[in-house]
Formats: sequence, structure tokens, C-alpha cells
Amino acid sequence: MAELETPSPPSPHAPAVAWTPTQTRAQFAAIAWLRWRITVNSLSRRGGAGELAGRAVTTLIFLAILILWLGGAGVGGFLFASHAHIYRIAWLLWGIFLLCQILNIQFGQRATNFDPTQLIRFPMRAGTYVEIRLFFGMLTAANVTGTLMAAAVAGGITIAAPALGLYAFLAMAAFAAANALFSRMIFAWVDRWLSTRRAREAVTALLLAFSLVAQWANFTFNPAYNNHHHGTHAYQLSQQHQAWVSHLIQSSGPVLAMLPPHLAAASLTAAEHGDPLRFLADSLAVAAYAALFLLVFALRMLKEFRGETLSEAADGVRKPKTNSAKLRPASTAVFTQSALWPAEPAARASAPVKPAACQSRLLELVVTVLSKEILYARRNMGILYGLLMPIFLVLIFASRFASLGNSALWTFPAAVGYSLLVICPLTYNIFGLDGPGVQIFFFAPVRLRDVVLAKNMLGVVLAVFEIVLIFLLIAEMAGVPSPKITLATLFWAAGTLALNLIFGNRRSIASPKRIDPQRVARKQTSPLSALISLAFLILCAGLAVLLYGLCFSLHALWALPLAMALFAGISVAAYAQSLRSMDEYALQHREDLMREICKLG
Repeated sequence: MAELETPSPPSPHAPAVAWTPTQTRAQFAAIAWLRWRITVNSLSRRGGAGELAGRAVTTLIFLAILILWLGGAGVGGFLFASHAHIYRIAWLLWGIFLLCQILNIQFGQRATNFDPTQLIRFPMRAGTYVEIRLFFGMLTAANVTGTLMAAAVAGGITIAAPALGLYAFLAMAAFAAANALFSRMIFAWVDRWLSTRRAREAVTALLLAFSLVAQWANFTFNPAYNNHHHGTHAYQLSQQHQAWVSHLIQSSGPVLAMLPPHLAAASLTAAEHGDPLRFLADSLAVAAYAALFLLVFALRMLKEFRGETLSEAADGVRKPKTNSAKLRPASTAVFTQSALWPAEPAARASAPVKPAACQSRLLELVVTVLSKEILYARRNMGILYGLLMPIFLVLIFASRFASLGNSALWTFPAAVGYSLLVICPLTYNIFGLDGPGVQIFFFAPVRLRDVVLAKNMLGVVLAVFEIVLIFLLIAEMAGVPSPKITLATLFWAAGTLALNLIFGNRRSIASPKRIDPQRVARKQTSPLSALISLAFLILCAGLAVLLYGLCFSLHALWALPLAMALFAGISVAAYAQSLRSMDEYALQHREDLMREICKLG
């Protein structure tokens, strides 16, 4: 059915039968059918219905946002065309281009249900392999969004100026192709660059710097965030910003004019002025960019087709091996036999274990696992981005709204809630970065509840670090929050984190998601786990607002910290109770955990 074998000639001396397009189409159909069956079969396993519901909800939310984006793109194209400002279409196209790249970073490239490099084991031509990788990678949320928004721009132009309809759709088609192929090209090579740890750290630094600078520029130059400034100083500051932006645009204009968004807008401008030859030249230039992006992508895929392996393990073969005994930390003795765990079962049963020894062993285990988790977090760009963004936003908001009255009253709770929005989802996939090494936790003479506790400590450490830093920044820029609000916020954060840990630990075992640090922008949790985390955070925030409103109406704000302390105490007690049953729960769902975390690809 898949035509995976080349037809043999009718006789040994006859020439080989050429590969036919029918066989290529059969291979595409076989791969599509395979991916479809793997997706359908994954829904029949335990928890598959919940994952399907989670995907459906997230898809509906994204579709609602997409409709707003499409409406904005269509309205923008209509207004620019109706007011004879067709050259300003370049602004829309640059916005679409940047939006697609941001979506690719946030959502990642579409993850396949199998390792596509395994296709090189079959009799497949290099061109067919490139076509398969290109086709099955184009259907990402970012590429579909960019294509639909480009079509919406063309539709808006057509409604405003029907004579430009054909030109608009041709220009937008060339731009959409260049945009999608650029995404495929750049992310294919980024995955190659991220195959080493140092390259991942460098790319992480660049992405963080770009994101932070973009946020700073938005809050600095966007008039919506500067309405509270008044007077001559604010006017002079606005004039300086406008002059700086104008100078930057003028200096970068010649370079931007040579790139696809400006070329597509220039082609429409030429069509508006009745110059079809100039339109054809600019459109062909955009198509040439698309061909160039396709060529660079094909070069990367050809290296994969020849068997290149992207992994630090493969790179380590060429490096001199070091003495592993010298690099072995002393804390790894937790996982070896010792006086606490004699080799013989009889000796183990007769050997008394002192409470102090148990506490020492637990502490050593927590330190060992926590050190490993911190190392994983330091090398994961998604986690670093999520941790730094709340701090950066606090720097911007606290300085912007420091002049408003009682700004510290709501700034500190809002910043803490935003930081938990990043930290809480991480607790729903605590084994995601372990890979096949997760089996060691079941083989080692340790209780899995202790391992889970050590992994939960990472979330606690990150939350404490974020909250302390946020408090110091707000105290310096907007004033020290009141003790009542501070205590209430701290107790609320503790209770909210404890509740998320209860459900996060179970979701981490029953519905885990393997995270590959060598692949850029992979989601940290499954869609359903992300929705559960968001739902708990919203419910806890609603409880906090309800208690605050009740205490404020009764003129008893002194009772707010007590109510939050009760909430935190109940949550922590429930977490401790759930931790006692973690060993039995892990044994019951170990197959679910191993199947997802230990799979290849």
C-alpha cells in the first residue's frame, strides 16, 4: 500500500524500473494515515478523552483570538486601500510576520507522533523526504494564522478597490509563501543549533533579549501606557520618543525596503499606479525569497536524510572521555546501597533505621534531586523566559504607575499572581525532562513520594525567588505594600501553589509530556493540564477577590491575612495527605508514565 519497495525489473539484465509519481503519492498517503491512526489511538488510552476536551477548549479559544486578528487585518487593508495609503500595507505585513514568529516560539513547531528521521530507513528519494518534511511541517498554528491574515488583507483591499483584487491576492500569496517557508527554514536550523548546550544557552539569551526589548518598546512608546503623564515634561519626552523612532525608521528604511513585507507592499503600490511590470518584478522578488528559504530548508533536510544525528550524545563520541568517577558527586550515594539499605533482605529487615538517619537520607535525596531540577531549569529557555518576564513587567509597570494612589495595594498581588501563572503549569509535568532516566526512580531504593517532594521543591524555590524579588522591586519603585496585603498575598500564594501541586503531581504521572530541550519551543505540559492549572489559578484568584471584598465591606481588613492563612493551612494539609498516597498511585500508573516519557522521537 505504501509502495515502500522499488519494483524489481522483469529480468536481471533489464534496466531498473523508474520511480513513479504514483508511488510518491502512496508514500504521502501512508504517512498521513500513520499519523492519523497514532493520533486516534492515543485518544483511546486512559485520559485520552480529557486530552481531547483540553485540545478542543484551547482550539476554541485560539479560534476566537484568530477571528479578531483576521478582522483587524481585513479592516487595516480596507482602510489603507480606501484612503490611497496602500504603501502602509507594509506595516500590516511586518506585523503579520512578527506575529507568526512569536507564535512559533510560543507554540513551537507541530510535534509529530513519530520521529520523522526514521523515514530514511525506507527506499525514499531525497526530494520526497524534503517534500514530506515540508508538507507535514507547514500545518502549524503560526503558518495557518499568517496565511489567513494575508488573505484577509487581500480581501480588505479588494473590497475597498475591486480593481486591485487580483493583484492583492497574487502579492499576498507570494508573501504568505515566503513567510511560511521562512518559519520552516529558521526553525529547522534552530533545532540544529540547539543540539549543543552552549548553543541553546546563546539562543535563549537572544530570544530573551528580543522579547524584553519588545516589551520595553511597547510600554515606552505606546501612548496607551503614557496617558497618566501630564505636563511639559511628558510632552518633551513624547517628542523625543517620536524623533528617535523616526530616525530609526529612516536609517533602516533602505534595508527594510529589500525584504518581503516591503516588497509586497511596493508591488501593490505599483499596481495602484498602473505599473504592472513593476508589480511583476516586486512579486517575483518576493517569490525569489520564498525559493531561497526553501533551498536553505532543503539543505538542512538533506543532511538529515544522509543520517546526521542531532544529539549531545552523538557529539560526545568525538570528544575525549573523562573519568566519570571524578565527576560523580557524593550525593549520588542516595541511590546506592549503604548502611541504611543492606544488600541482603534479612539484614535489611533486621537492621533498625533510626529517625535521624531517615531524615538525613531524605534531606540528601531532596538536595540531589533539587540540584538536578535546578540544572534542568537553567538550561530550558521556556522556563527562563517565563521566570524573567514577570520581573521585567514589574519593572515597567511599577515605574509607570508609581504616581497613582495606592498602586502598591494591587501591584504586588497582581505581580505575584502573574508569576504563579508561569510557575504552576510547571508542576503538572515534573518528569517531563527526565526522559528514560525516570526509570531510575522506580529501581532505586527510595520512596517515590520523596522524589516527588524533591521535585515539588523546585516550584517552591522558584516561587519564593520570584516573590521576594517582586516585593523588593515594588517596594523600591512604588512603595512598600501594607503588612496586611503582604501577608495575605503570601498566604494566598502558598495555598494556591499547594493546590496545584496536589493535582499537578497526579497529572505528571497519569498524563505526562516528554520535553526535548534540543527542540525549540515545545509546550511544557499537555493542553488539559494547562487548562486545569489555569482554572485553579482563576478560582483561587476569585476566592481572594471575594474575601478582600467581604473584609473591605465589613471594614475588617485585619481579618484578610487570617482568612488567607486558613486557606493556606488547609491546602498544605491536603498536599501532605496526597503525598502519602503517591507511591501507590505511581505504581498504578507507571505504564502511562513510561509509555510517554521513555518513547523515542
